Amino acid sequence: MPRATFTHHATAAATPEAVWRELQEAGTWANIGPVENVTDPEVDVDGNLEGFRWSTTVASRRYPGVATVRIAEPHKRMVLDLDAREVAGSLTTVLEPNGDGTTIVTVTLEVVSRGTLSTLFFPMVSQAIANGLPTQVDNFADSLG
Repeated sequence: MPRATFTHHATAAATPEAVWRELQEAGTWANIGPVENVTDPEVDVDGNLEGFRWSTTVASRRYPGVATVRIAEPHKRMVLDLDAREVAGSLTTVLEPNGDGTTIVTVTLEVVSRGTLSTLFFPMVSQAIANGLPTQVDNFADSLG
């Protein structure tokens, strides 16, 4: 199955600790890569995000998905596994202090086609992600903290 990886860096006007708190809110993840609508957050007893439901649109058809936190290194890195019928992958966010109270946020999105329909449309989906991810990550970083 086709796969692609995309990375973009942006700066958040907050410390890694403040950014980390925002990453615990499921809605923070909306509009990055294939994640469009975020619902049903799951958190542990300490309020740490464990996962959520999301949906994406491929070829004018809506597909539901689930995001599960695979790795959570407070103030440093979070990896979400993304699973939907037609697409899967991971969304990795790395936080690095910038020395001036800001944080460099690096987002890497790996997308894997899993179905016939998404395989057919994968070149267009891949190009759309490549074109959109920089702006999405910039907006994501602007909303953090």
